[in-house]
Parts: sequence; structure tokens; C-alpha cells
Amino acid sequence: MAFCFKRKESVAKAVKRLGFERNEDALKCLKKCRDSEAVHCVRKDIKKVRAVLRLVRTEITKKSYRRQINLLREAADQLTATRDAYVTTAALRDLSRHFKGQLASGAWHHIRAAMQNALVTENRRFAKDKSARKVQRLLRRQARELDELDVARKGWRAICLGVKSSYGEGRQAYQTVLKNPTPENFHEWRKRAKDLWYQIRLLRPIWPEQMDAMANELKELTEYLGDDHDLVMLNEAVEKQGGGDGEFPEFESLNGLIKQRQSELQKAALALGARFYAEKPAAFCARLAGYWRTWRREKKGWRSADLADARVTGV
Repeated sequence: MAFCFKRKESVAKAVKRLGFERNEDALKCLKKCRDSEAVHCVRKDIKKVRAVLRLVRTEITKKSYRRQINLLREAADQLTATRDAYVTTAALRDLSRHFKGQLASGAWHHIRAAMQNALVTENRRFAKDKSARKVQRLLRRQARELDELDVARKGWRAICLGVKSSYGEGRQAYQTVLKNPTPENFHEWRKRAKDLWYQIRLLRPIWPEQMDAMANELKELTEYLGDDHDLVMLNEAVEKQGGGDGEFPEFESLNGLIKQRQSELQKAALALGARFYAEKPAAFCARLAGYWRTWRREKKGWRSADLADARVTGV
């Protein structure tokens, strides 16, 4: 089913449905645990469940929220090493494609082989340690907790503080990067932008055209920031394999192009961030509140133009 709210569905019911669906999808992906891409997909499902919970975190008990978030974090941690090996291999491939015209045939052959071997080794370790079973147990425990979840308020009031917080935290992370552009701060910005991206996707039905445009901007932003972070990880992985000690003669050229590509990605992210976070959190939340309330009052059979007019005029 679609990862979004339904007009006639209560927020409490939607949170449970959305959480269960992503949890179930993650469990299905775990059956393909020898596939690195499947492991990567499990982590994405876990992030979606976390984003749903963060949307209503002020409306559920702190104990319940903390317990579920900790279970999801523990499950994700079991997958981190495998996911990182997959991502660094993919980052090297994407970097090679981006600078294809500047690279000789077979460039970075030794590094590519080392990254691929690391991925194979990590996949074997994951299977040997029976990490998939550990993740399954954690996700099933989280599903049981979710089944008992009680959301205090209804409608927009149940999610307004979550939306405002996600936007505000992303805006603050962007401003922190402007003052101190460290890899850690860029990565923190990415996490906060990704939370909001998932939440905006949940809200797509309230005004599909507007929310799609917003979601596309956030997707582009998280891709810039994600690719930047993947290159940080690639550089660290190559250094760990001995790149900084002269193990790979291609390390200098790789390092130079990583920095060049990061500069491109960071500039693009900052330019997009300046536009997206121009609005204050209260104004952003109020705008979405108007969309939500009009959507909840919509009559069947209204034309798209009528709905847009209603949202603007408040009819």
C-alpha cells in the first residue's frame, strides 16, 4: 500500500498501519539477506518507521517512543557494516562514471578490487553471524510495541508539532553547516532532511501537486547530501585498506576527485537549502495545516482546480 495518510483514516490508525507495513516489508527483504541491496532496503524501511514515529512523538508516551526508537536503532546497527560496504562500492562506481572522461581505462583497478572483496567478506560475516535473525527479532518486538501505541490527540493536532520540529531541525542543521561545514554537520543535516522527506510523502494526499514539488526538492537535497556522505565513507574505507600508507598508487588521484565531487555536491545542497529553508517553521507548519484541513473537508467529485481554490481561500 502507498506510504501516505488516507483522508478518512484517523492519525492513530494510520501510524499503526504505516508502521506495520514498513516493518513487514523489512522482514520480507531480510529473507534475501545475502543480497546487499536487500539489506540496504531494510535500513530504508526502518528509517521510514522512525520518521512515522517522530511525526507523533509529542503525542505518545516518552517511554513508548524511546523503546521503539531504540529497537529500530539496534536493528539498523546490525545492518550498518554490510550497508557501508555496499555503499562504498557503489560510491566508487558512481564517482568513476561522473569523471569518466578524465580517467584512463581500468583506473582505480586495485581500489575497486579491494572494495569488492570487502563487500563479499562483509556479506559472508553477516550470514555467518546470523544477523538477519537478530534484526527479525528486534523488528517483531517493535511491531508488538506499535500494536499498543496510543496517540493522544487527533487530526492535525496529532502531527503539527512533529512537522514543525522536523522542518525546524532541518533548518537549524542547514544553518549549522553554513557556520561550520564539517562532514558530521553535513551528515546531520541529511538525517533531518530525510525525516522531513518521508513525512512530506506521508502528507502527499493533502495537495498532491504541492507536496510532490516539496518532496522532489527534499529528495534532491537528500541525494546531494547522501552522495557527499558516501564519498566520506569511501575515503575512510580506502584509507582503512591502506590507501594512506601507499598501498594503492591511485589513492592520490582518487582523493583529489573525491574532494572535487564533494565540493560540487555541497554547493548544490547549500543552494537548494537556501531556497527550501527560507520559510520560518511556524509559517511552514501553518501552510500545511491549511492544506490538511481543506483536504479533510473535501467533497467527493470536486475538480482539482476547485480544491486548489479552496485551499487558497480557506473555503
